[in-house]
Amino acid sequence: MDKKLVLKQVSNYVAVILGTFLLAFGSVIFLTKSELVAGGISGIAIIIQHFVDIAIYDYLVAGLTILFWLLGLIFLGKDFALKTALSSALYIGFTFLFKRVVFFDELATTFAGLIPTEVIIDGTKTVVTQTTSPVANLILCGVFGGVFIGGGVAITFLGGGSSGGIDVVQLLLSKYTGIKESISGFLIDGVIILVGMVAMQLWVPSLCGILASFVTAALIEIVYIKNQTAYQVDIISDKWEEISRFAQDELERGATIIRAEGGYKGEERVILRVVFDKFQYEKIKRYIASVDPKAFVTYTQTNAVFGEGFKKHTKKNKKIK
Repeated sequence: MDKKLVLKQVSNYVAVILGTFLLAFGSVIFLTKSELVAGGISGIAIIIQHFVDIAIYDYLVAGLTILFWLLGLIFLGKDFALKTALSSALYIGFTFLFKRVVFFDELATTFAGLIPTEVIIDGTKTVVTQTTSPVANLILCGVFGGVFIGGGVAITFLGGGSSGGIDVVQLLLSKYTGIKESISGFLIDGVIILVGMVAMQLWVPSLCGILASFVTAALIEIVYIKNQTAYQVDIISDKWEEISRFAQDELERGATIIRAEGGYKGEERVILRVVFDKFQYEKIKRYIASVDPKAFVTYTQTNAVFGEGFKKHTKKNKKIK
């Protein structure tokens, strides 16, 4: 196997592991103790945990993660299930680690501002533990929780992985209703946050949960999406017909066949051009390498793509005076 390909695969695994670690760390350490609902599986688990006396947050996360993974396997196929298996398993493991190890539990308690303090009541020293986090701690937990979660999700994406969980619902809505994943993700997280606000009636923590959600989205934009738009690939290969079928059947992208003439020998060649989104970059790259390692391939990152499957054409009407 090519050394560069091995190093790339190793770096992808490292990115998925690191990204999932940061995602679980941000969710558990900064959100759970302060009960900040910022959407996602963590938000659902925090809402349920609020009404239960025993500590079951990590078990809820594990159950929901497995449930969504099975839904992805059934409705989205083995490819998606394999893609999310590693990050899903790691997310469950890291969540149990951060919730059950005393050091991390105390760390979360400290950040939430729930440290027991000594106070004097009627001349007697009494140890008092706050049941709700101070506003300053809520804001800090919202900001740093969003930073860790957003950074973790972005790094996982950069490694070619997926955080699973709510992503499954987004993909199912996209597949069966045509709703874009970005829109469905915003709506789903919004519903989870709204349910948390109404059910728990913790208004200040709810606002800080919204803050965490915005910070998460901003970090994903900065780390991943801003530098990962759409791509155009030009392929010169004797296996161009196979690659074309793969693009149409697996990626659901059209392919353009360009007849060209080689400048050196004057022989007729076919240039296959495919435009695809950022999530399909690694997939098509690996496929081309598997069917024709000697293919001549050029990837071009585009700033904007308009048409079917991408952005819609817009027309601005300007008034002429």
